[in-house]
Amino acid sequence: MAKFEIPPPDKEELFLAKQVFGDTTDFQSSLANFNDEFLFGMSDFDEDADIDNGDDNSKDENEEDNGDNTMKNIMDDQLFFFDDGEPSEQTDLMDVDNEESQPDEDETDDSSISESESDVAWEDSDDERLHISIMMTNKTKKLRTSYEETKINGNDYVQRLRAQFERICPRPKWVDDESDSDSNNKTLDSEEDDGEDGLEQVINGDVNALSKILKSTYNYKETNSKLLPHTNLDILRLKDANITHPSKAAIQSLSFHPSKPLLLTGGYDKTLRIYHIDGKNNHLVTSVFLYNTPIQNCFFYLSPNKYEQKIFTGGRRRYMHSWDLSSSITNRSDSLTQVAKIEKISRLYGHEDRQRSFEKFKLGHFYNFQTGGVHGIICLQGNNGWINILSSITGMWMFGCKIDGNLVDFCLDYQSVSNMKKKSNSNKKNKNSGTVRSFKTILIVTNTYGEVWEFDLNQNGKVLRRWKDNGGIGITTIQVGGGTNSNHLLSTEQIRSNRWLAIGSESGFVNIYERNNNGAMKDDSPNPKPVATLDQLTTTISSLQFSPDGQILCMASRAVKDALRLVHLPTFSVFKNWPTSGTPLGKVTSVAFSPRGEMLAVGNEQGKVRLWKLNHY
Repeated sequence: MAKFEIPPPDKEELFLAKQVFGDTTDFQSSLANFNDEFLFGMSDFDEDADIDNGDDNSKDENEEDNGDNTMKNIMDDQLFFFDDGEPSEQTDLMDVDNEESQPDEDETDDSSISESESDVAWEDSDDERLHISIMMTNKTKKLRTSYEETKINGNDYVQRLRAQFERICPRPKWVDDESDSDSNNKTLDSEEDDGEDGLEQVINGDVNALSKILKSTYNYKETNSKLLPHTNLDILRLKDANITHPSKAAIQSLSFHPSKPLLLTGGYDKTLRIYHIDGKNNHLVTSVFLYNTPIQNCFFYLSPNKYEQKIFTGGRRRYMHSWDLSSSITNRSDSLTQVAKIEKISRLYGHEDRQRSFEKFKLGHFYNFQTGGVHGIICLQGNNGWINILSSITGMWMFGCKIDGNLVDFCLDYQSVSNMKKKSNSNKKNKNSGTVRSFKTILIVTNTYGEVWEFDLNQNGKVLRRWKDNGGIGITTIQVGGGTNSNHLLSTEQIRSNRWLAIGSESGFVNIYERNNNGAMKDDSPNPKPVATLDQLTTTISSLQFSPDGQILCMASRAVKDALRLVHLPTFSVFKNWPTSGTPLGKVTSVAFSPRGEMLAVGNEQGKVRLWKLNHY
């Protein structure tokens, strides 16, 4: 095989070789004399290396060169290296000024090192040289100490962030009292502690917390109703009501206890949860799981004598449950034997065809003019336009009311009865009724076409009037407000008829009608005109709730996120400052005001109950 001779390179090839491989003039000669043994014979490599390096005299001459001569001997790959944290010999070839390579000053002061180690675990020296602009976002603007300040260094930035975090989330007591570890092991059974601290210990982890709360006495300061401003609302967000134990499904129903700081939640996770609402911790008091029973509605019920306390709950089933809370108030020697006393209301004997599902109902009070007593009633939405009225004591069917069309929603109103001749024994107090106050219970029902019926339940469901909503079609919900409702009917000295009647529709419109003191419409025509029409929401109205004094109307839609508005009455204007774009509402599924109107609870599809405090009350 003939040996192939490589032609000598021209000027362009020599220039390209210098640019790519550096100034190596002997590269072409080494390539021409290439031998296979060069790859495996180390002896040949050493000999070639000696030849290329030249004699000792040349080495001495190269060592004596300064500046440019030294840089010429450095290859391109030696000018760059990867810093893996370990000292490298290649760095000696470069004359680089490094300010951080002088640790003498830091090592001399041992006291400063010990103090810094005691405060923080690690410090970055670059924080002092780092300058941060605090005018970029609204969050960083809150870190300013003066309006002229625009930039701060890294250390100040960290300290101000820490201070702002501690203002939002204060330091817990156990951080400052680590030495007093025994204080964290206090028993919850001690009865010597009184006030809020003692009550908090009772709630947190005590199986008898519910009975102790129901037996305890709460002092509420009665204040006169103030006129709210129609532009801005003084509202403050609190911790979520169910922050200690959130729900696993959407919150379908909310109910405040009429006289205790308790909130009841229910949803499709089949669990009833009761929370102690204090605005700070909101502990979970107790919970009950109802097997195979998704919860659509749940309400607290308090009897007139305030000794009978129950929870009624129902879902899309042919039955509903009644949880007797008064049984947990009785003292027992063994607390572990206490169980929830839950009864099932399953059949309406003789009227089963009118009630196929117990998912939608409302609680109310009924005055019996024959006995002079007051007892609770359950208004069940049946099928084929029926409303079945049941006794809350026995669960038996009393009577029913029927309308035409597809029934969608109903509400209860109360009308005071005066100048009535009472029986000789009517001025006495019934053991089961408490103080005798005569009133009428009015049932207001509507169908999808906006036709409204008003029934007098004290006359076995007699129709008082029938009228049509102006322009109403696709009606979804109806609610009254501005007077006495079922939650605080027994705690008021005077029963007042509700002033406002709101009707919501699928298009998002809400019509508001005004009623007289006797419970009748001011416009008594068959087609009355609303005093206001609200169009702030554009999706289906799913929730309508009035504040106890009737000055605020909360309307919400669960179709889209953050679809909630608060309306001031009687100006019918929406509050401008709340909710904002940053209010974490989500898809609102339920809304409830506290009995005195100082709190607003909002449940959403995420299973959270947002809580706000209205500082006007």
